[in-house]
Amino acid sequence: MFGTGHTYFADSPVVIDISGLQWPGTSPFNIVRVEVVYNNKVVGDFHADSGGQGSMSFNIASALKAIWSGMDHSAEAQKAQDAITLDAAQTTTRAMREYILRIYTEYMSNDGVFTQTRCTDSLGNEDIPGGQCLIGGMTEWERSLIENDEDRDVSHLEHTGVRNGDASTKPISSPERVGINSITSWVDVQEGYTKSIFYPADAIPESDDIAGRPQGWTGHAPIVLRDSQPYVDFLFINRRGAIETCSGLTKEAMNSNFDMKQYSRIERSTFKPSRSLMAIGTDGRRSWQMSSGYVTREWAEWWTNEFLAGKRKQWWMLWQGPGLSAPRYVPVTIKPAKNSITIYDKQKQQMPSVEFTVTLALEG
Repeated sequence: MFGTGHTYFADSPVVIDISGLQWPGTSPFNIVRVEVVYNNKVVGDFHADSGGQGSMSFNIASALKAIWSGMDHSAEAQKAQDAITLDAAQTTTRAMREYILRIYTEYMSNDGVFTQTRCTDSLGNEDIPGGQCLIGGMTEWERSLIENDEDRDVSHLEHTGVRNGDASTKPISSPERVGINSITSWVDVQEGYTKSIFYPADAIPESDDIAGRPQGWTGHAPIVLRDSQPYVDFLFINRRGAIETCSGLTKEAMNSNFDMKQYSRIERSTFKPSRSLMAIGTDGRRSWQMSSGYVTREWAEWWTNEFLAGKRKQWWMLWQGPGLSAPRYVPVTIKPAKNSITIYDKQKQQMPSVEFTVTLALEG
């Protein structure tokens, strides 16, 4: 069920199988109750009638998601900012969160007496070690590519090209194209925690060899190709709950939208009634037209299904605002330029690109 004791991604289905249940000969109900406990607090309570069967299964994913419900990514975003201002790699780690299981059987005997029994595991533990989990999840498509059922249940498969062993979702079969001065993040899951490393432009290894990586680095990273065209850096939260970077190609287009409404206003009393109009408008929102640039089919899928989807609908853009001494990451919203995105079309002999609109989310 838990492989090597880790349940890596909390948003993925995590099914526990309970066997060896014993019930009296006849009973109106035979309830199995499972409590998921984190930091001495019950974050999930699951129960169902077994119908007298000796085994049951529960999906506890909703409880594991609750463990991470209060996660704040601002610290990771600040690390990326520091990588720019300090001109040095910044590392942020996120420890896996351990949880335990408490399992009970509840039934009523023939004489009407209610009985609740605390179950134990094979070692006699009443507080059964459940495993460790990280925020985020895997898609069903990714899970279907894992052949071993045990690894699929724990959402984890190390040392493969499918990138199931780390928290990054970037393709590794082709290079990542970034701006000449862009930072790049690599995200890796190691024993006990996940590590995000944000590299400024002059600190990123230009190849995929191990020599240019920090000591102990075991994760994957696509080769980085630097482009002299005008790019803008973004941070976003991927579906595995980690902050990643990407570089969008600017299209030299900025708009400012206004919403104006007119109202009738009654003037002060005079010999003849009079009215005038007043207009109240909302503050203009700056927006930019941007693109992934021409990319491979695999990267087009990543831009569409990962960057535009946005796990928690949180994005930050590196922006040089008026009066600022240095660029800073500011919150933005991302919207596809079209409701439908063509990732590839074999009738057209050209590489695809993903177009989107970036709107400043600051207000006040």
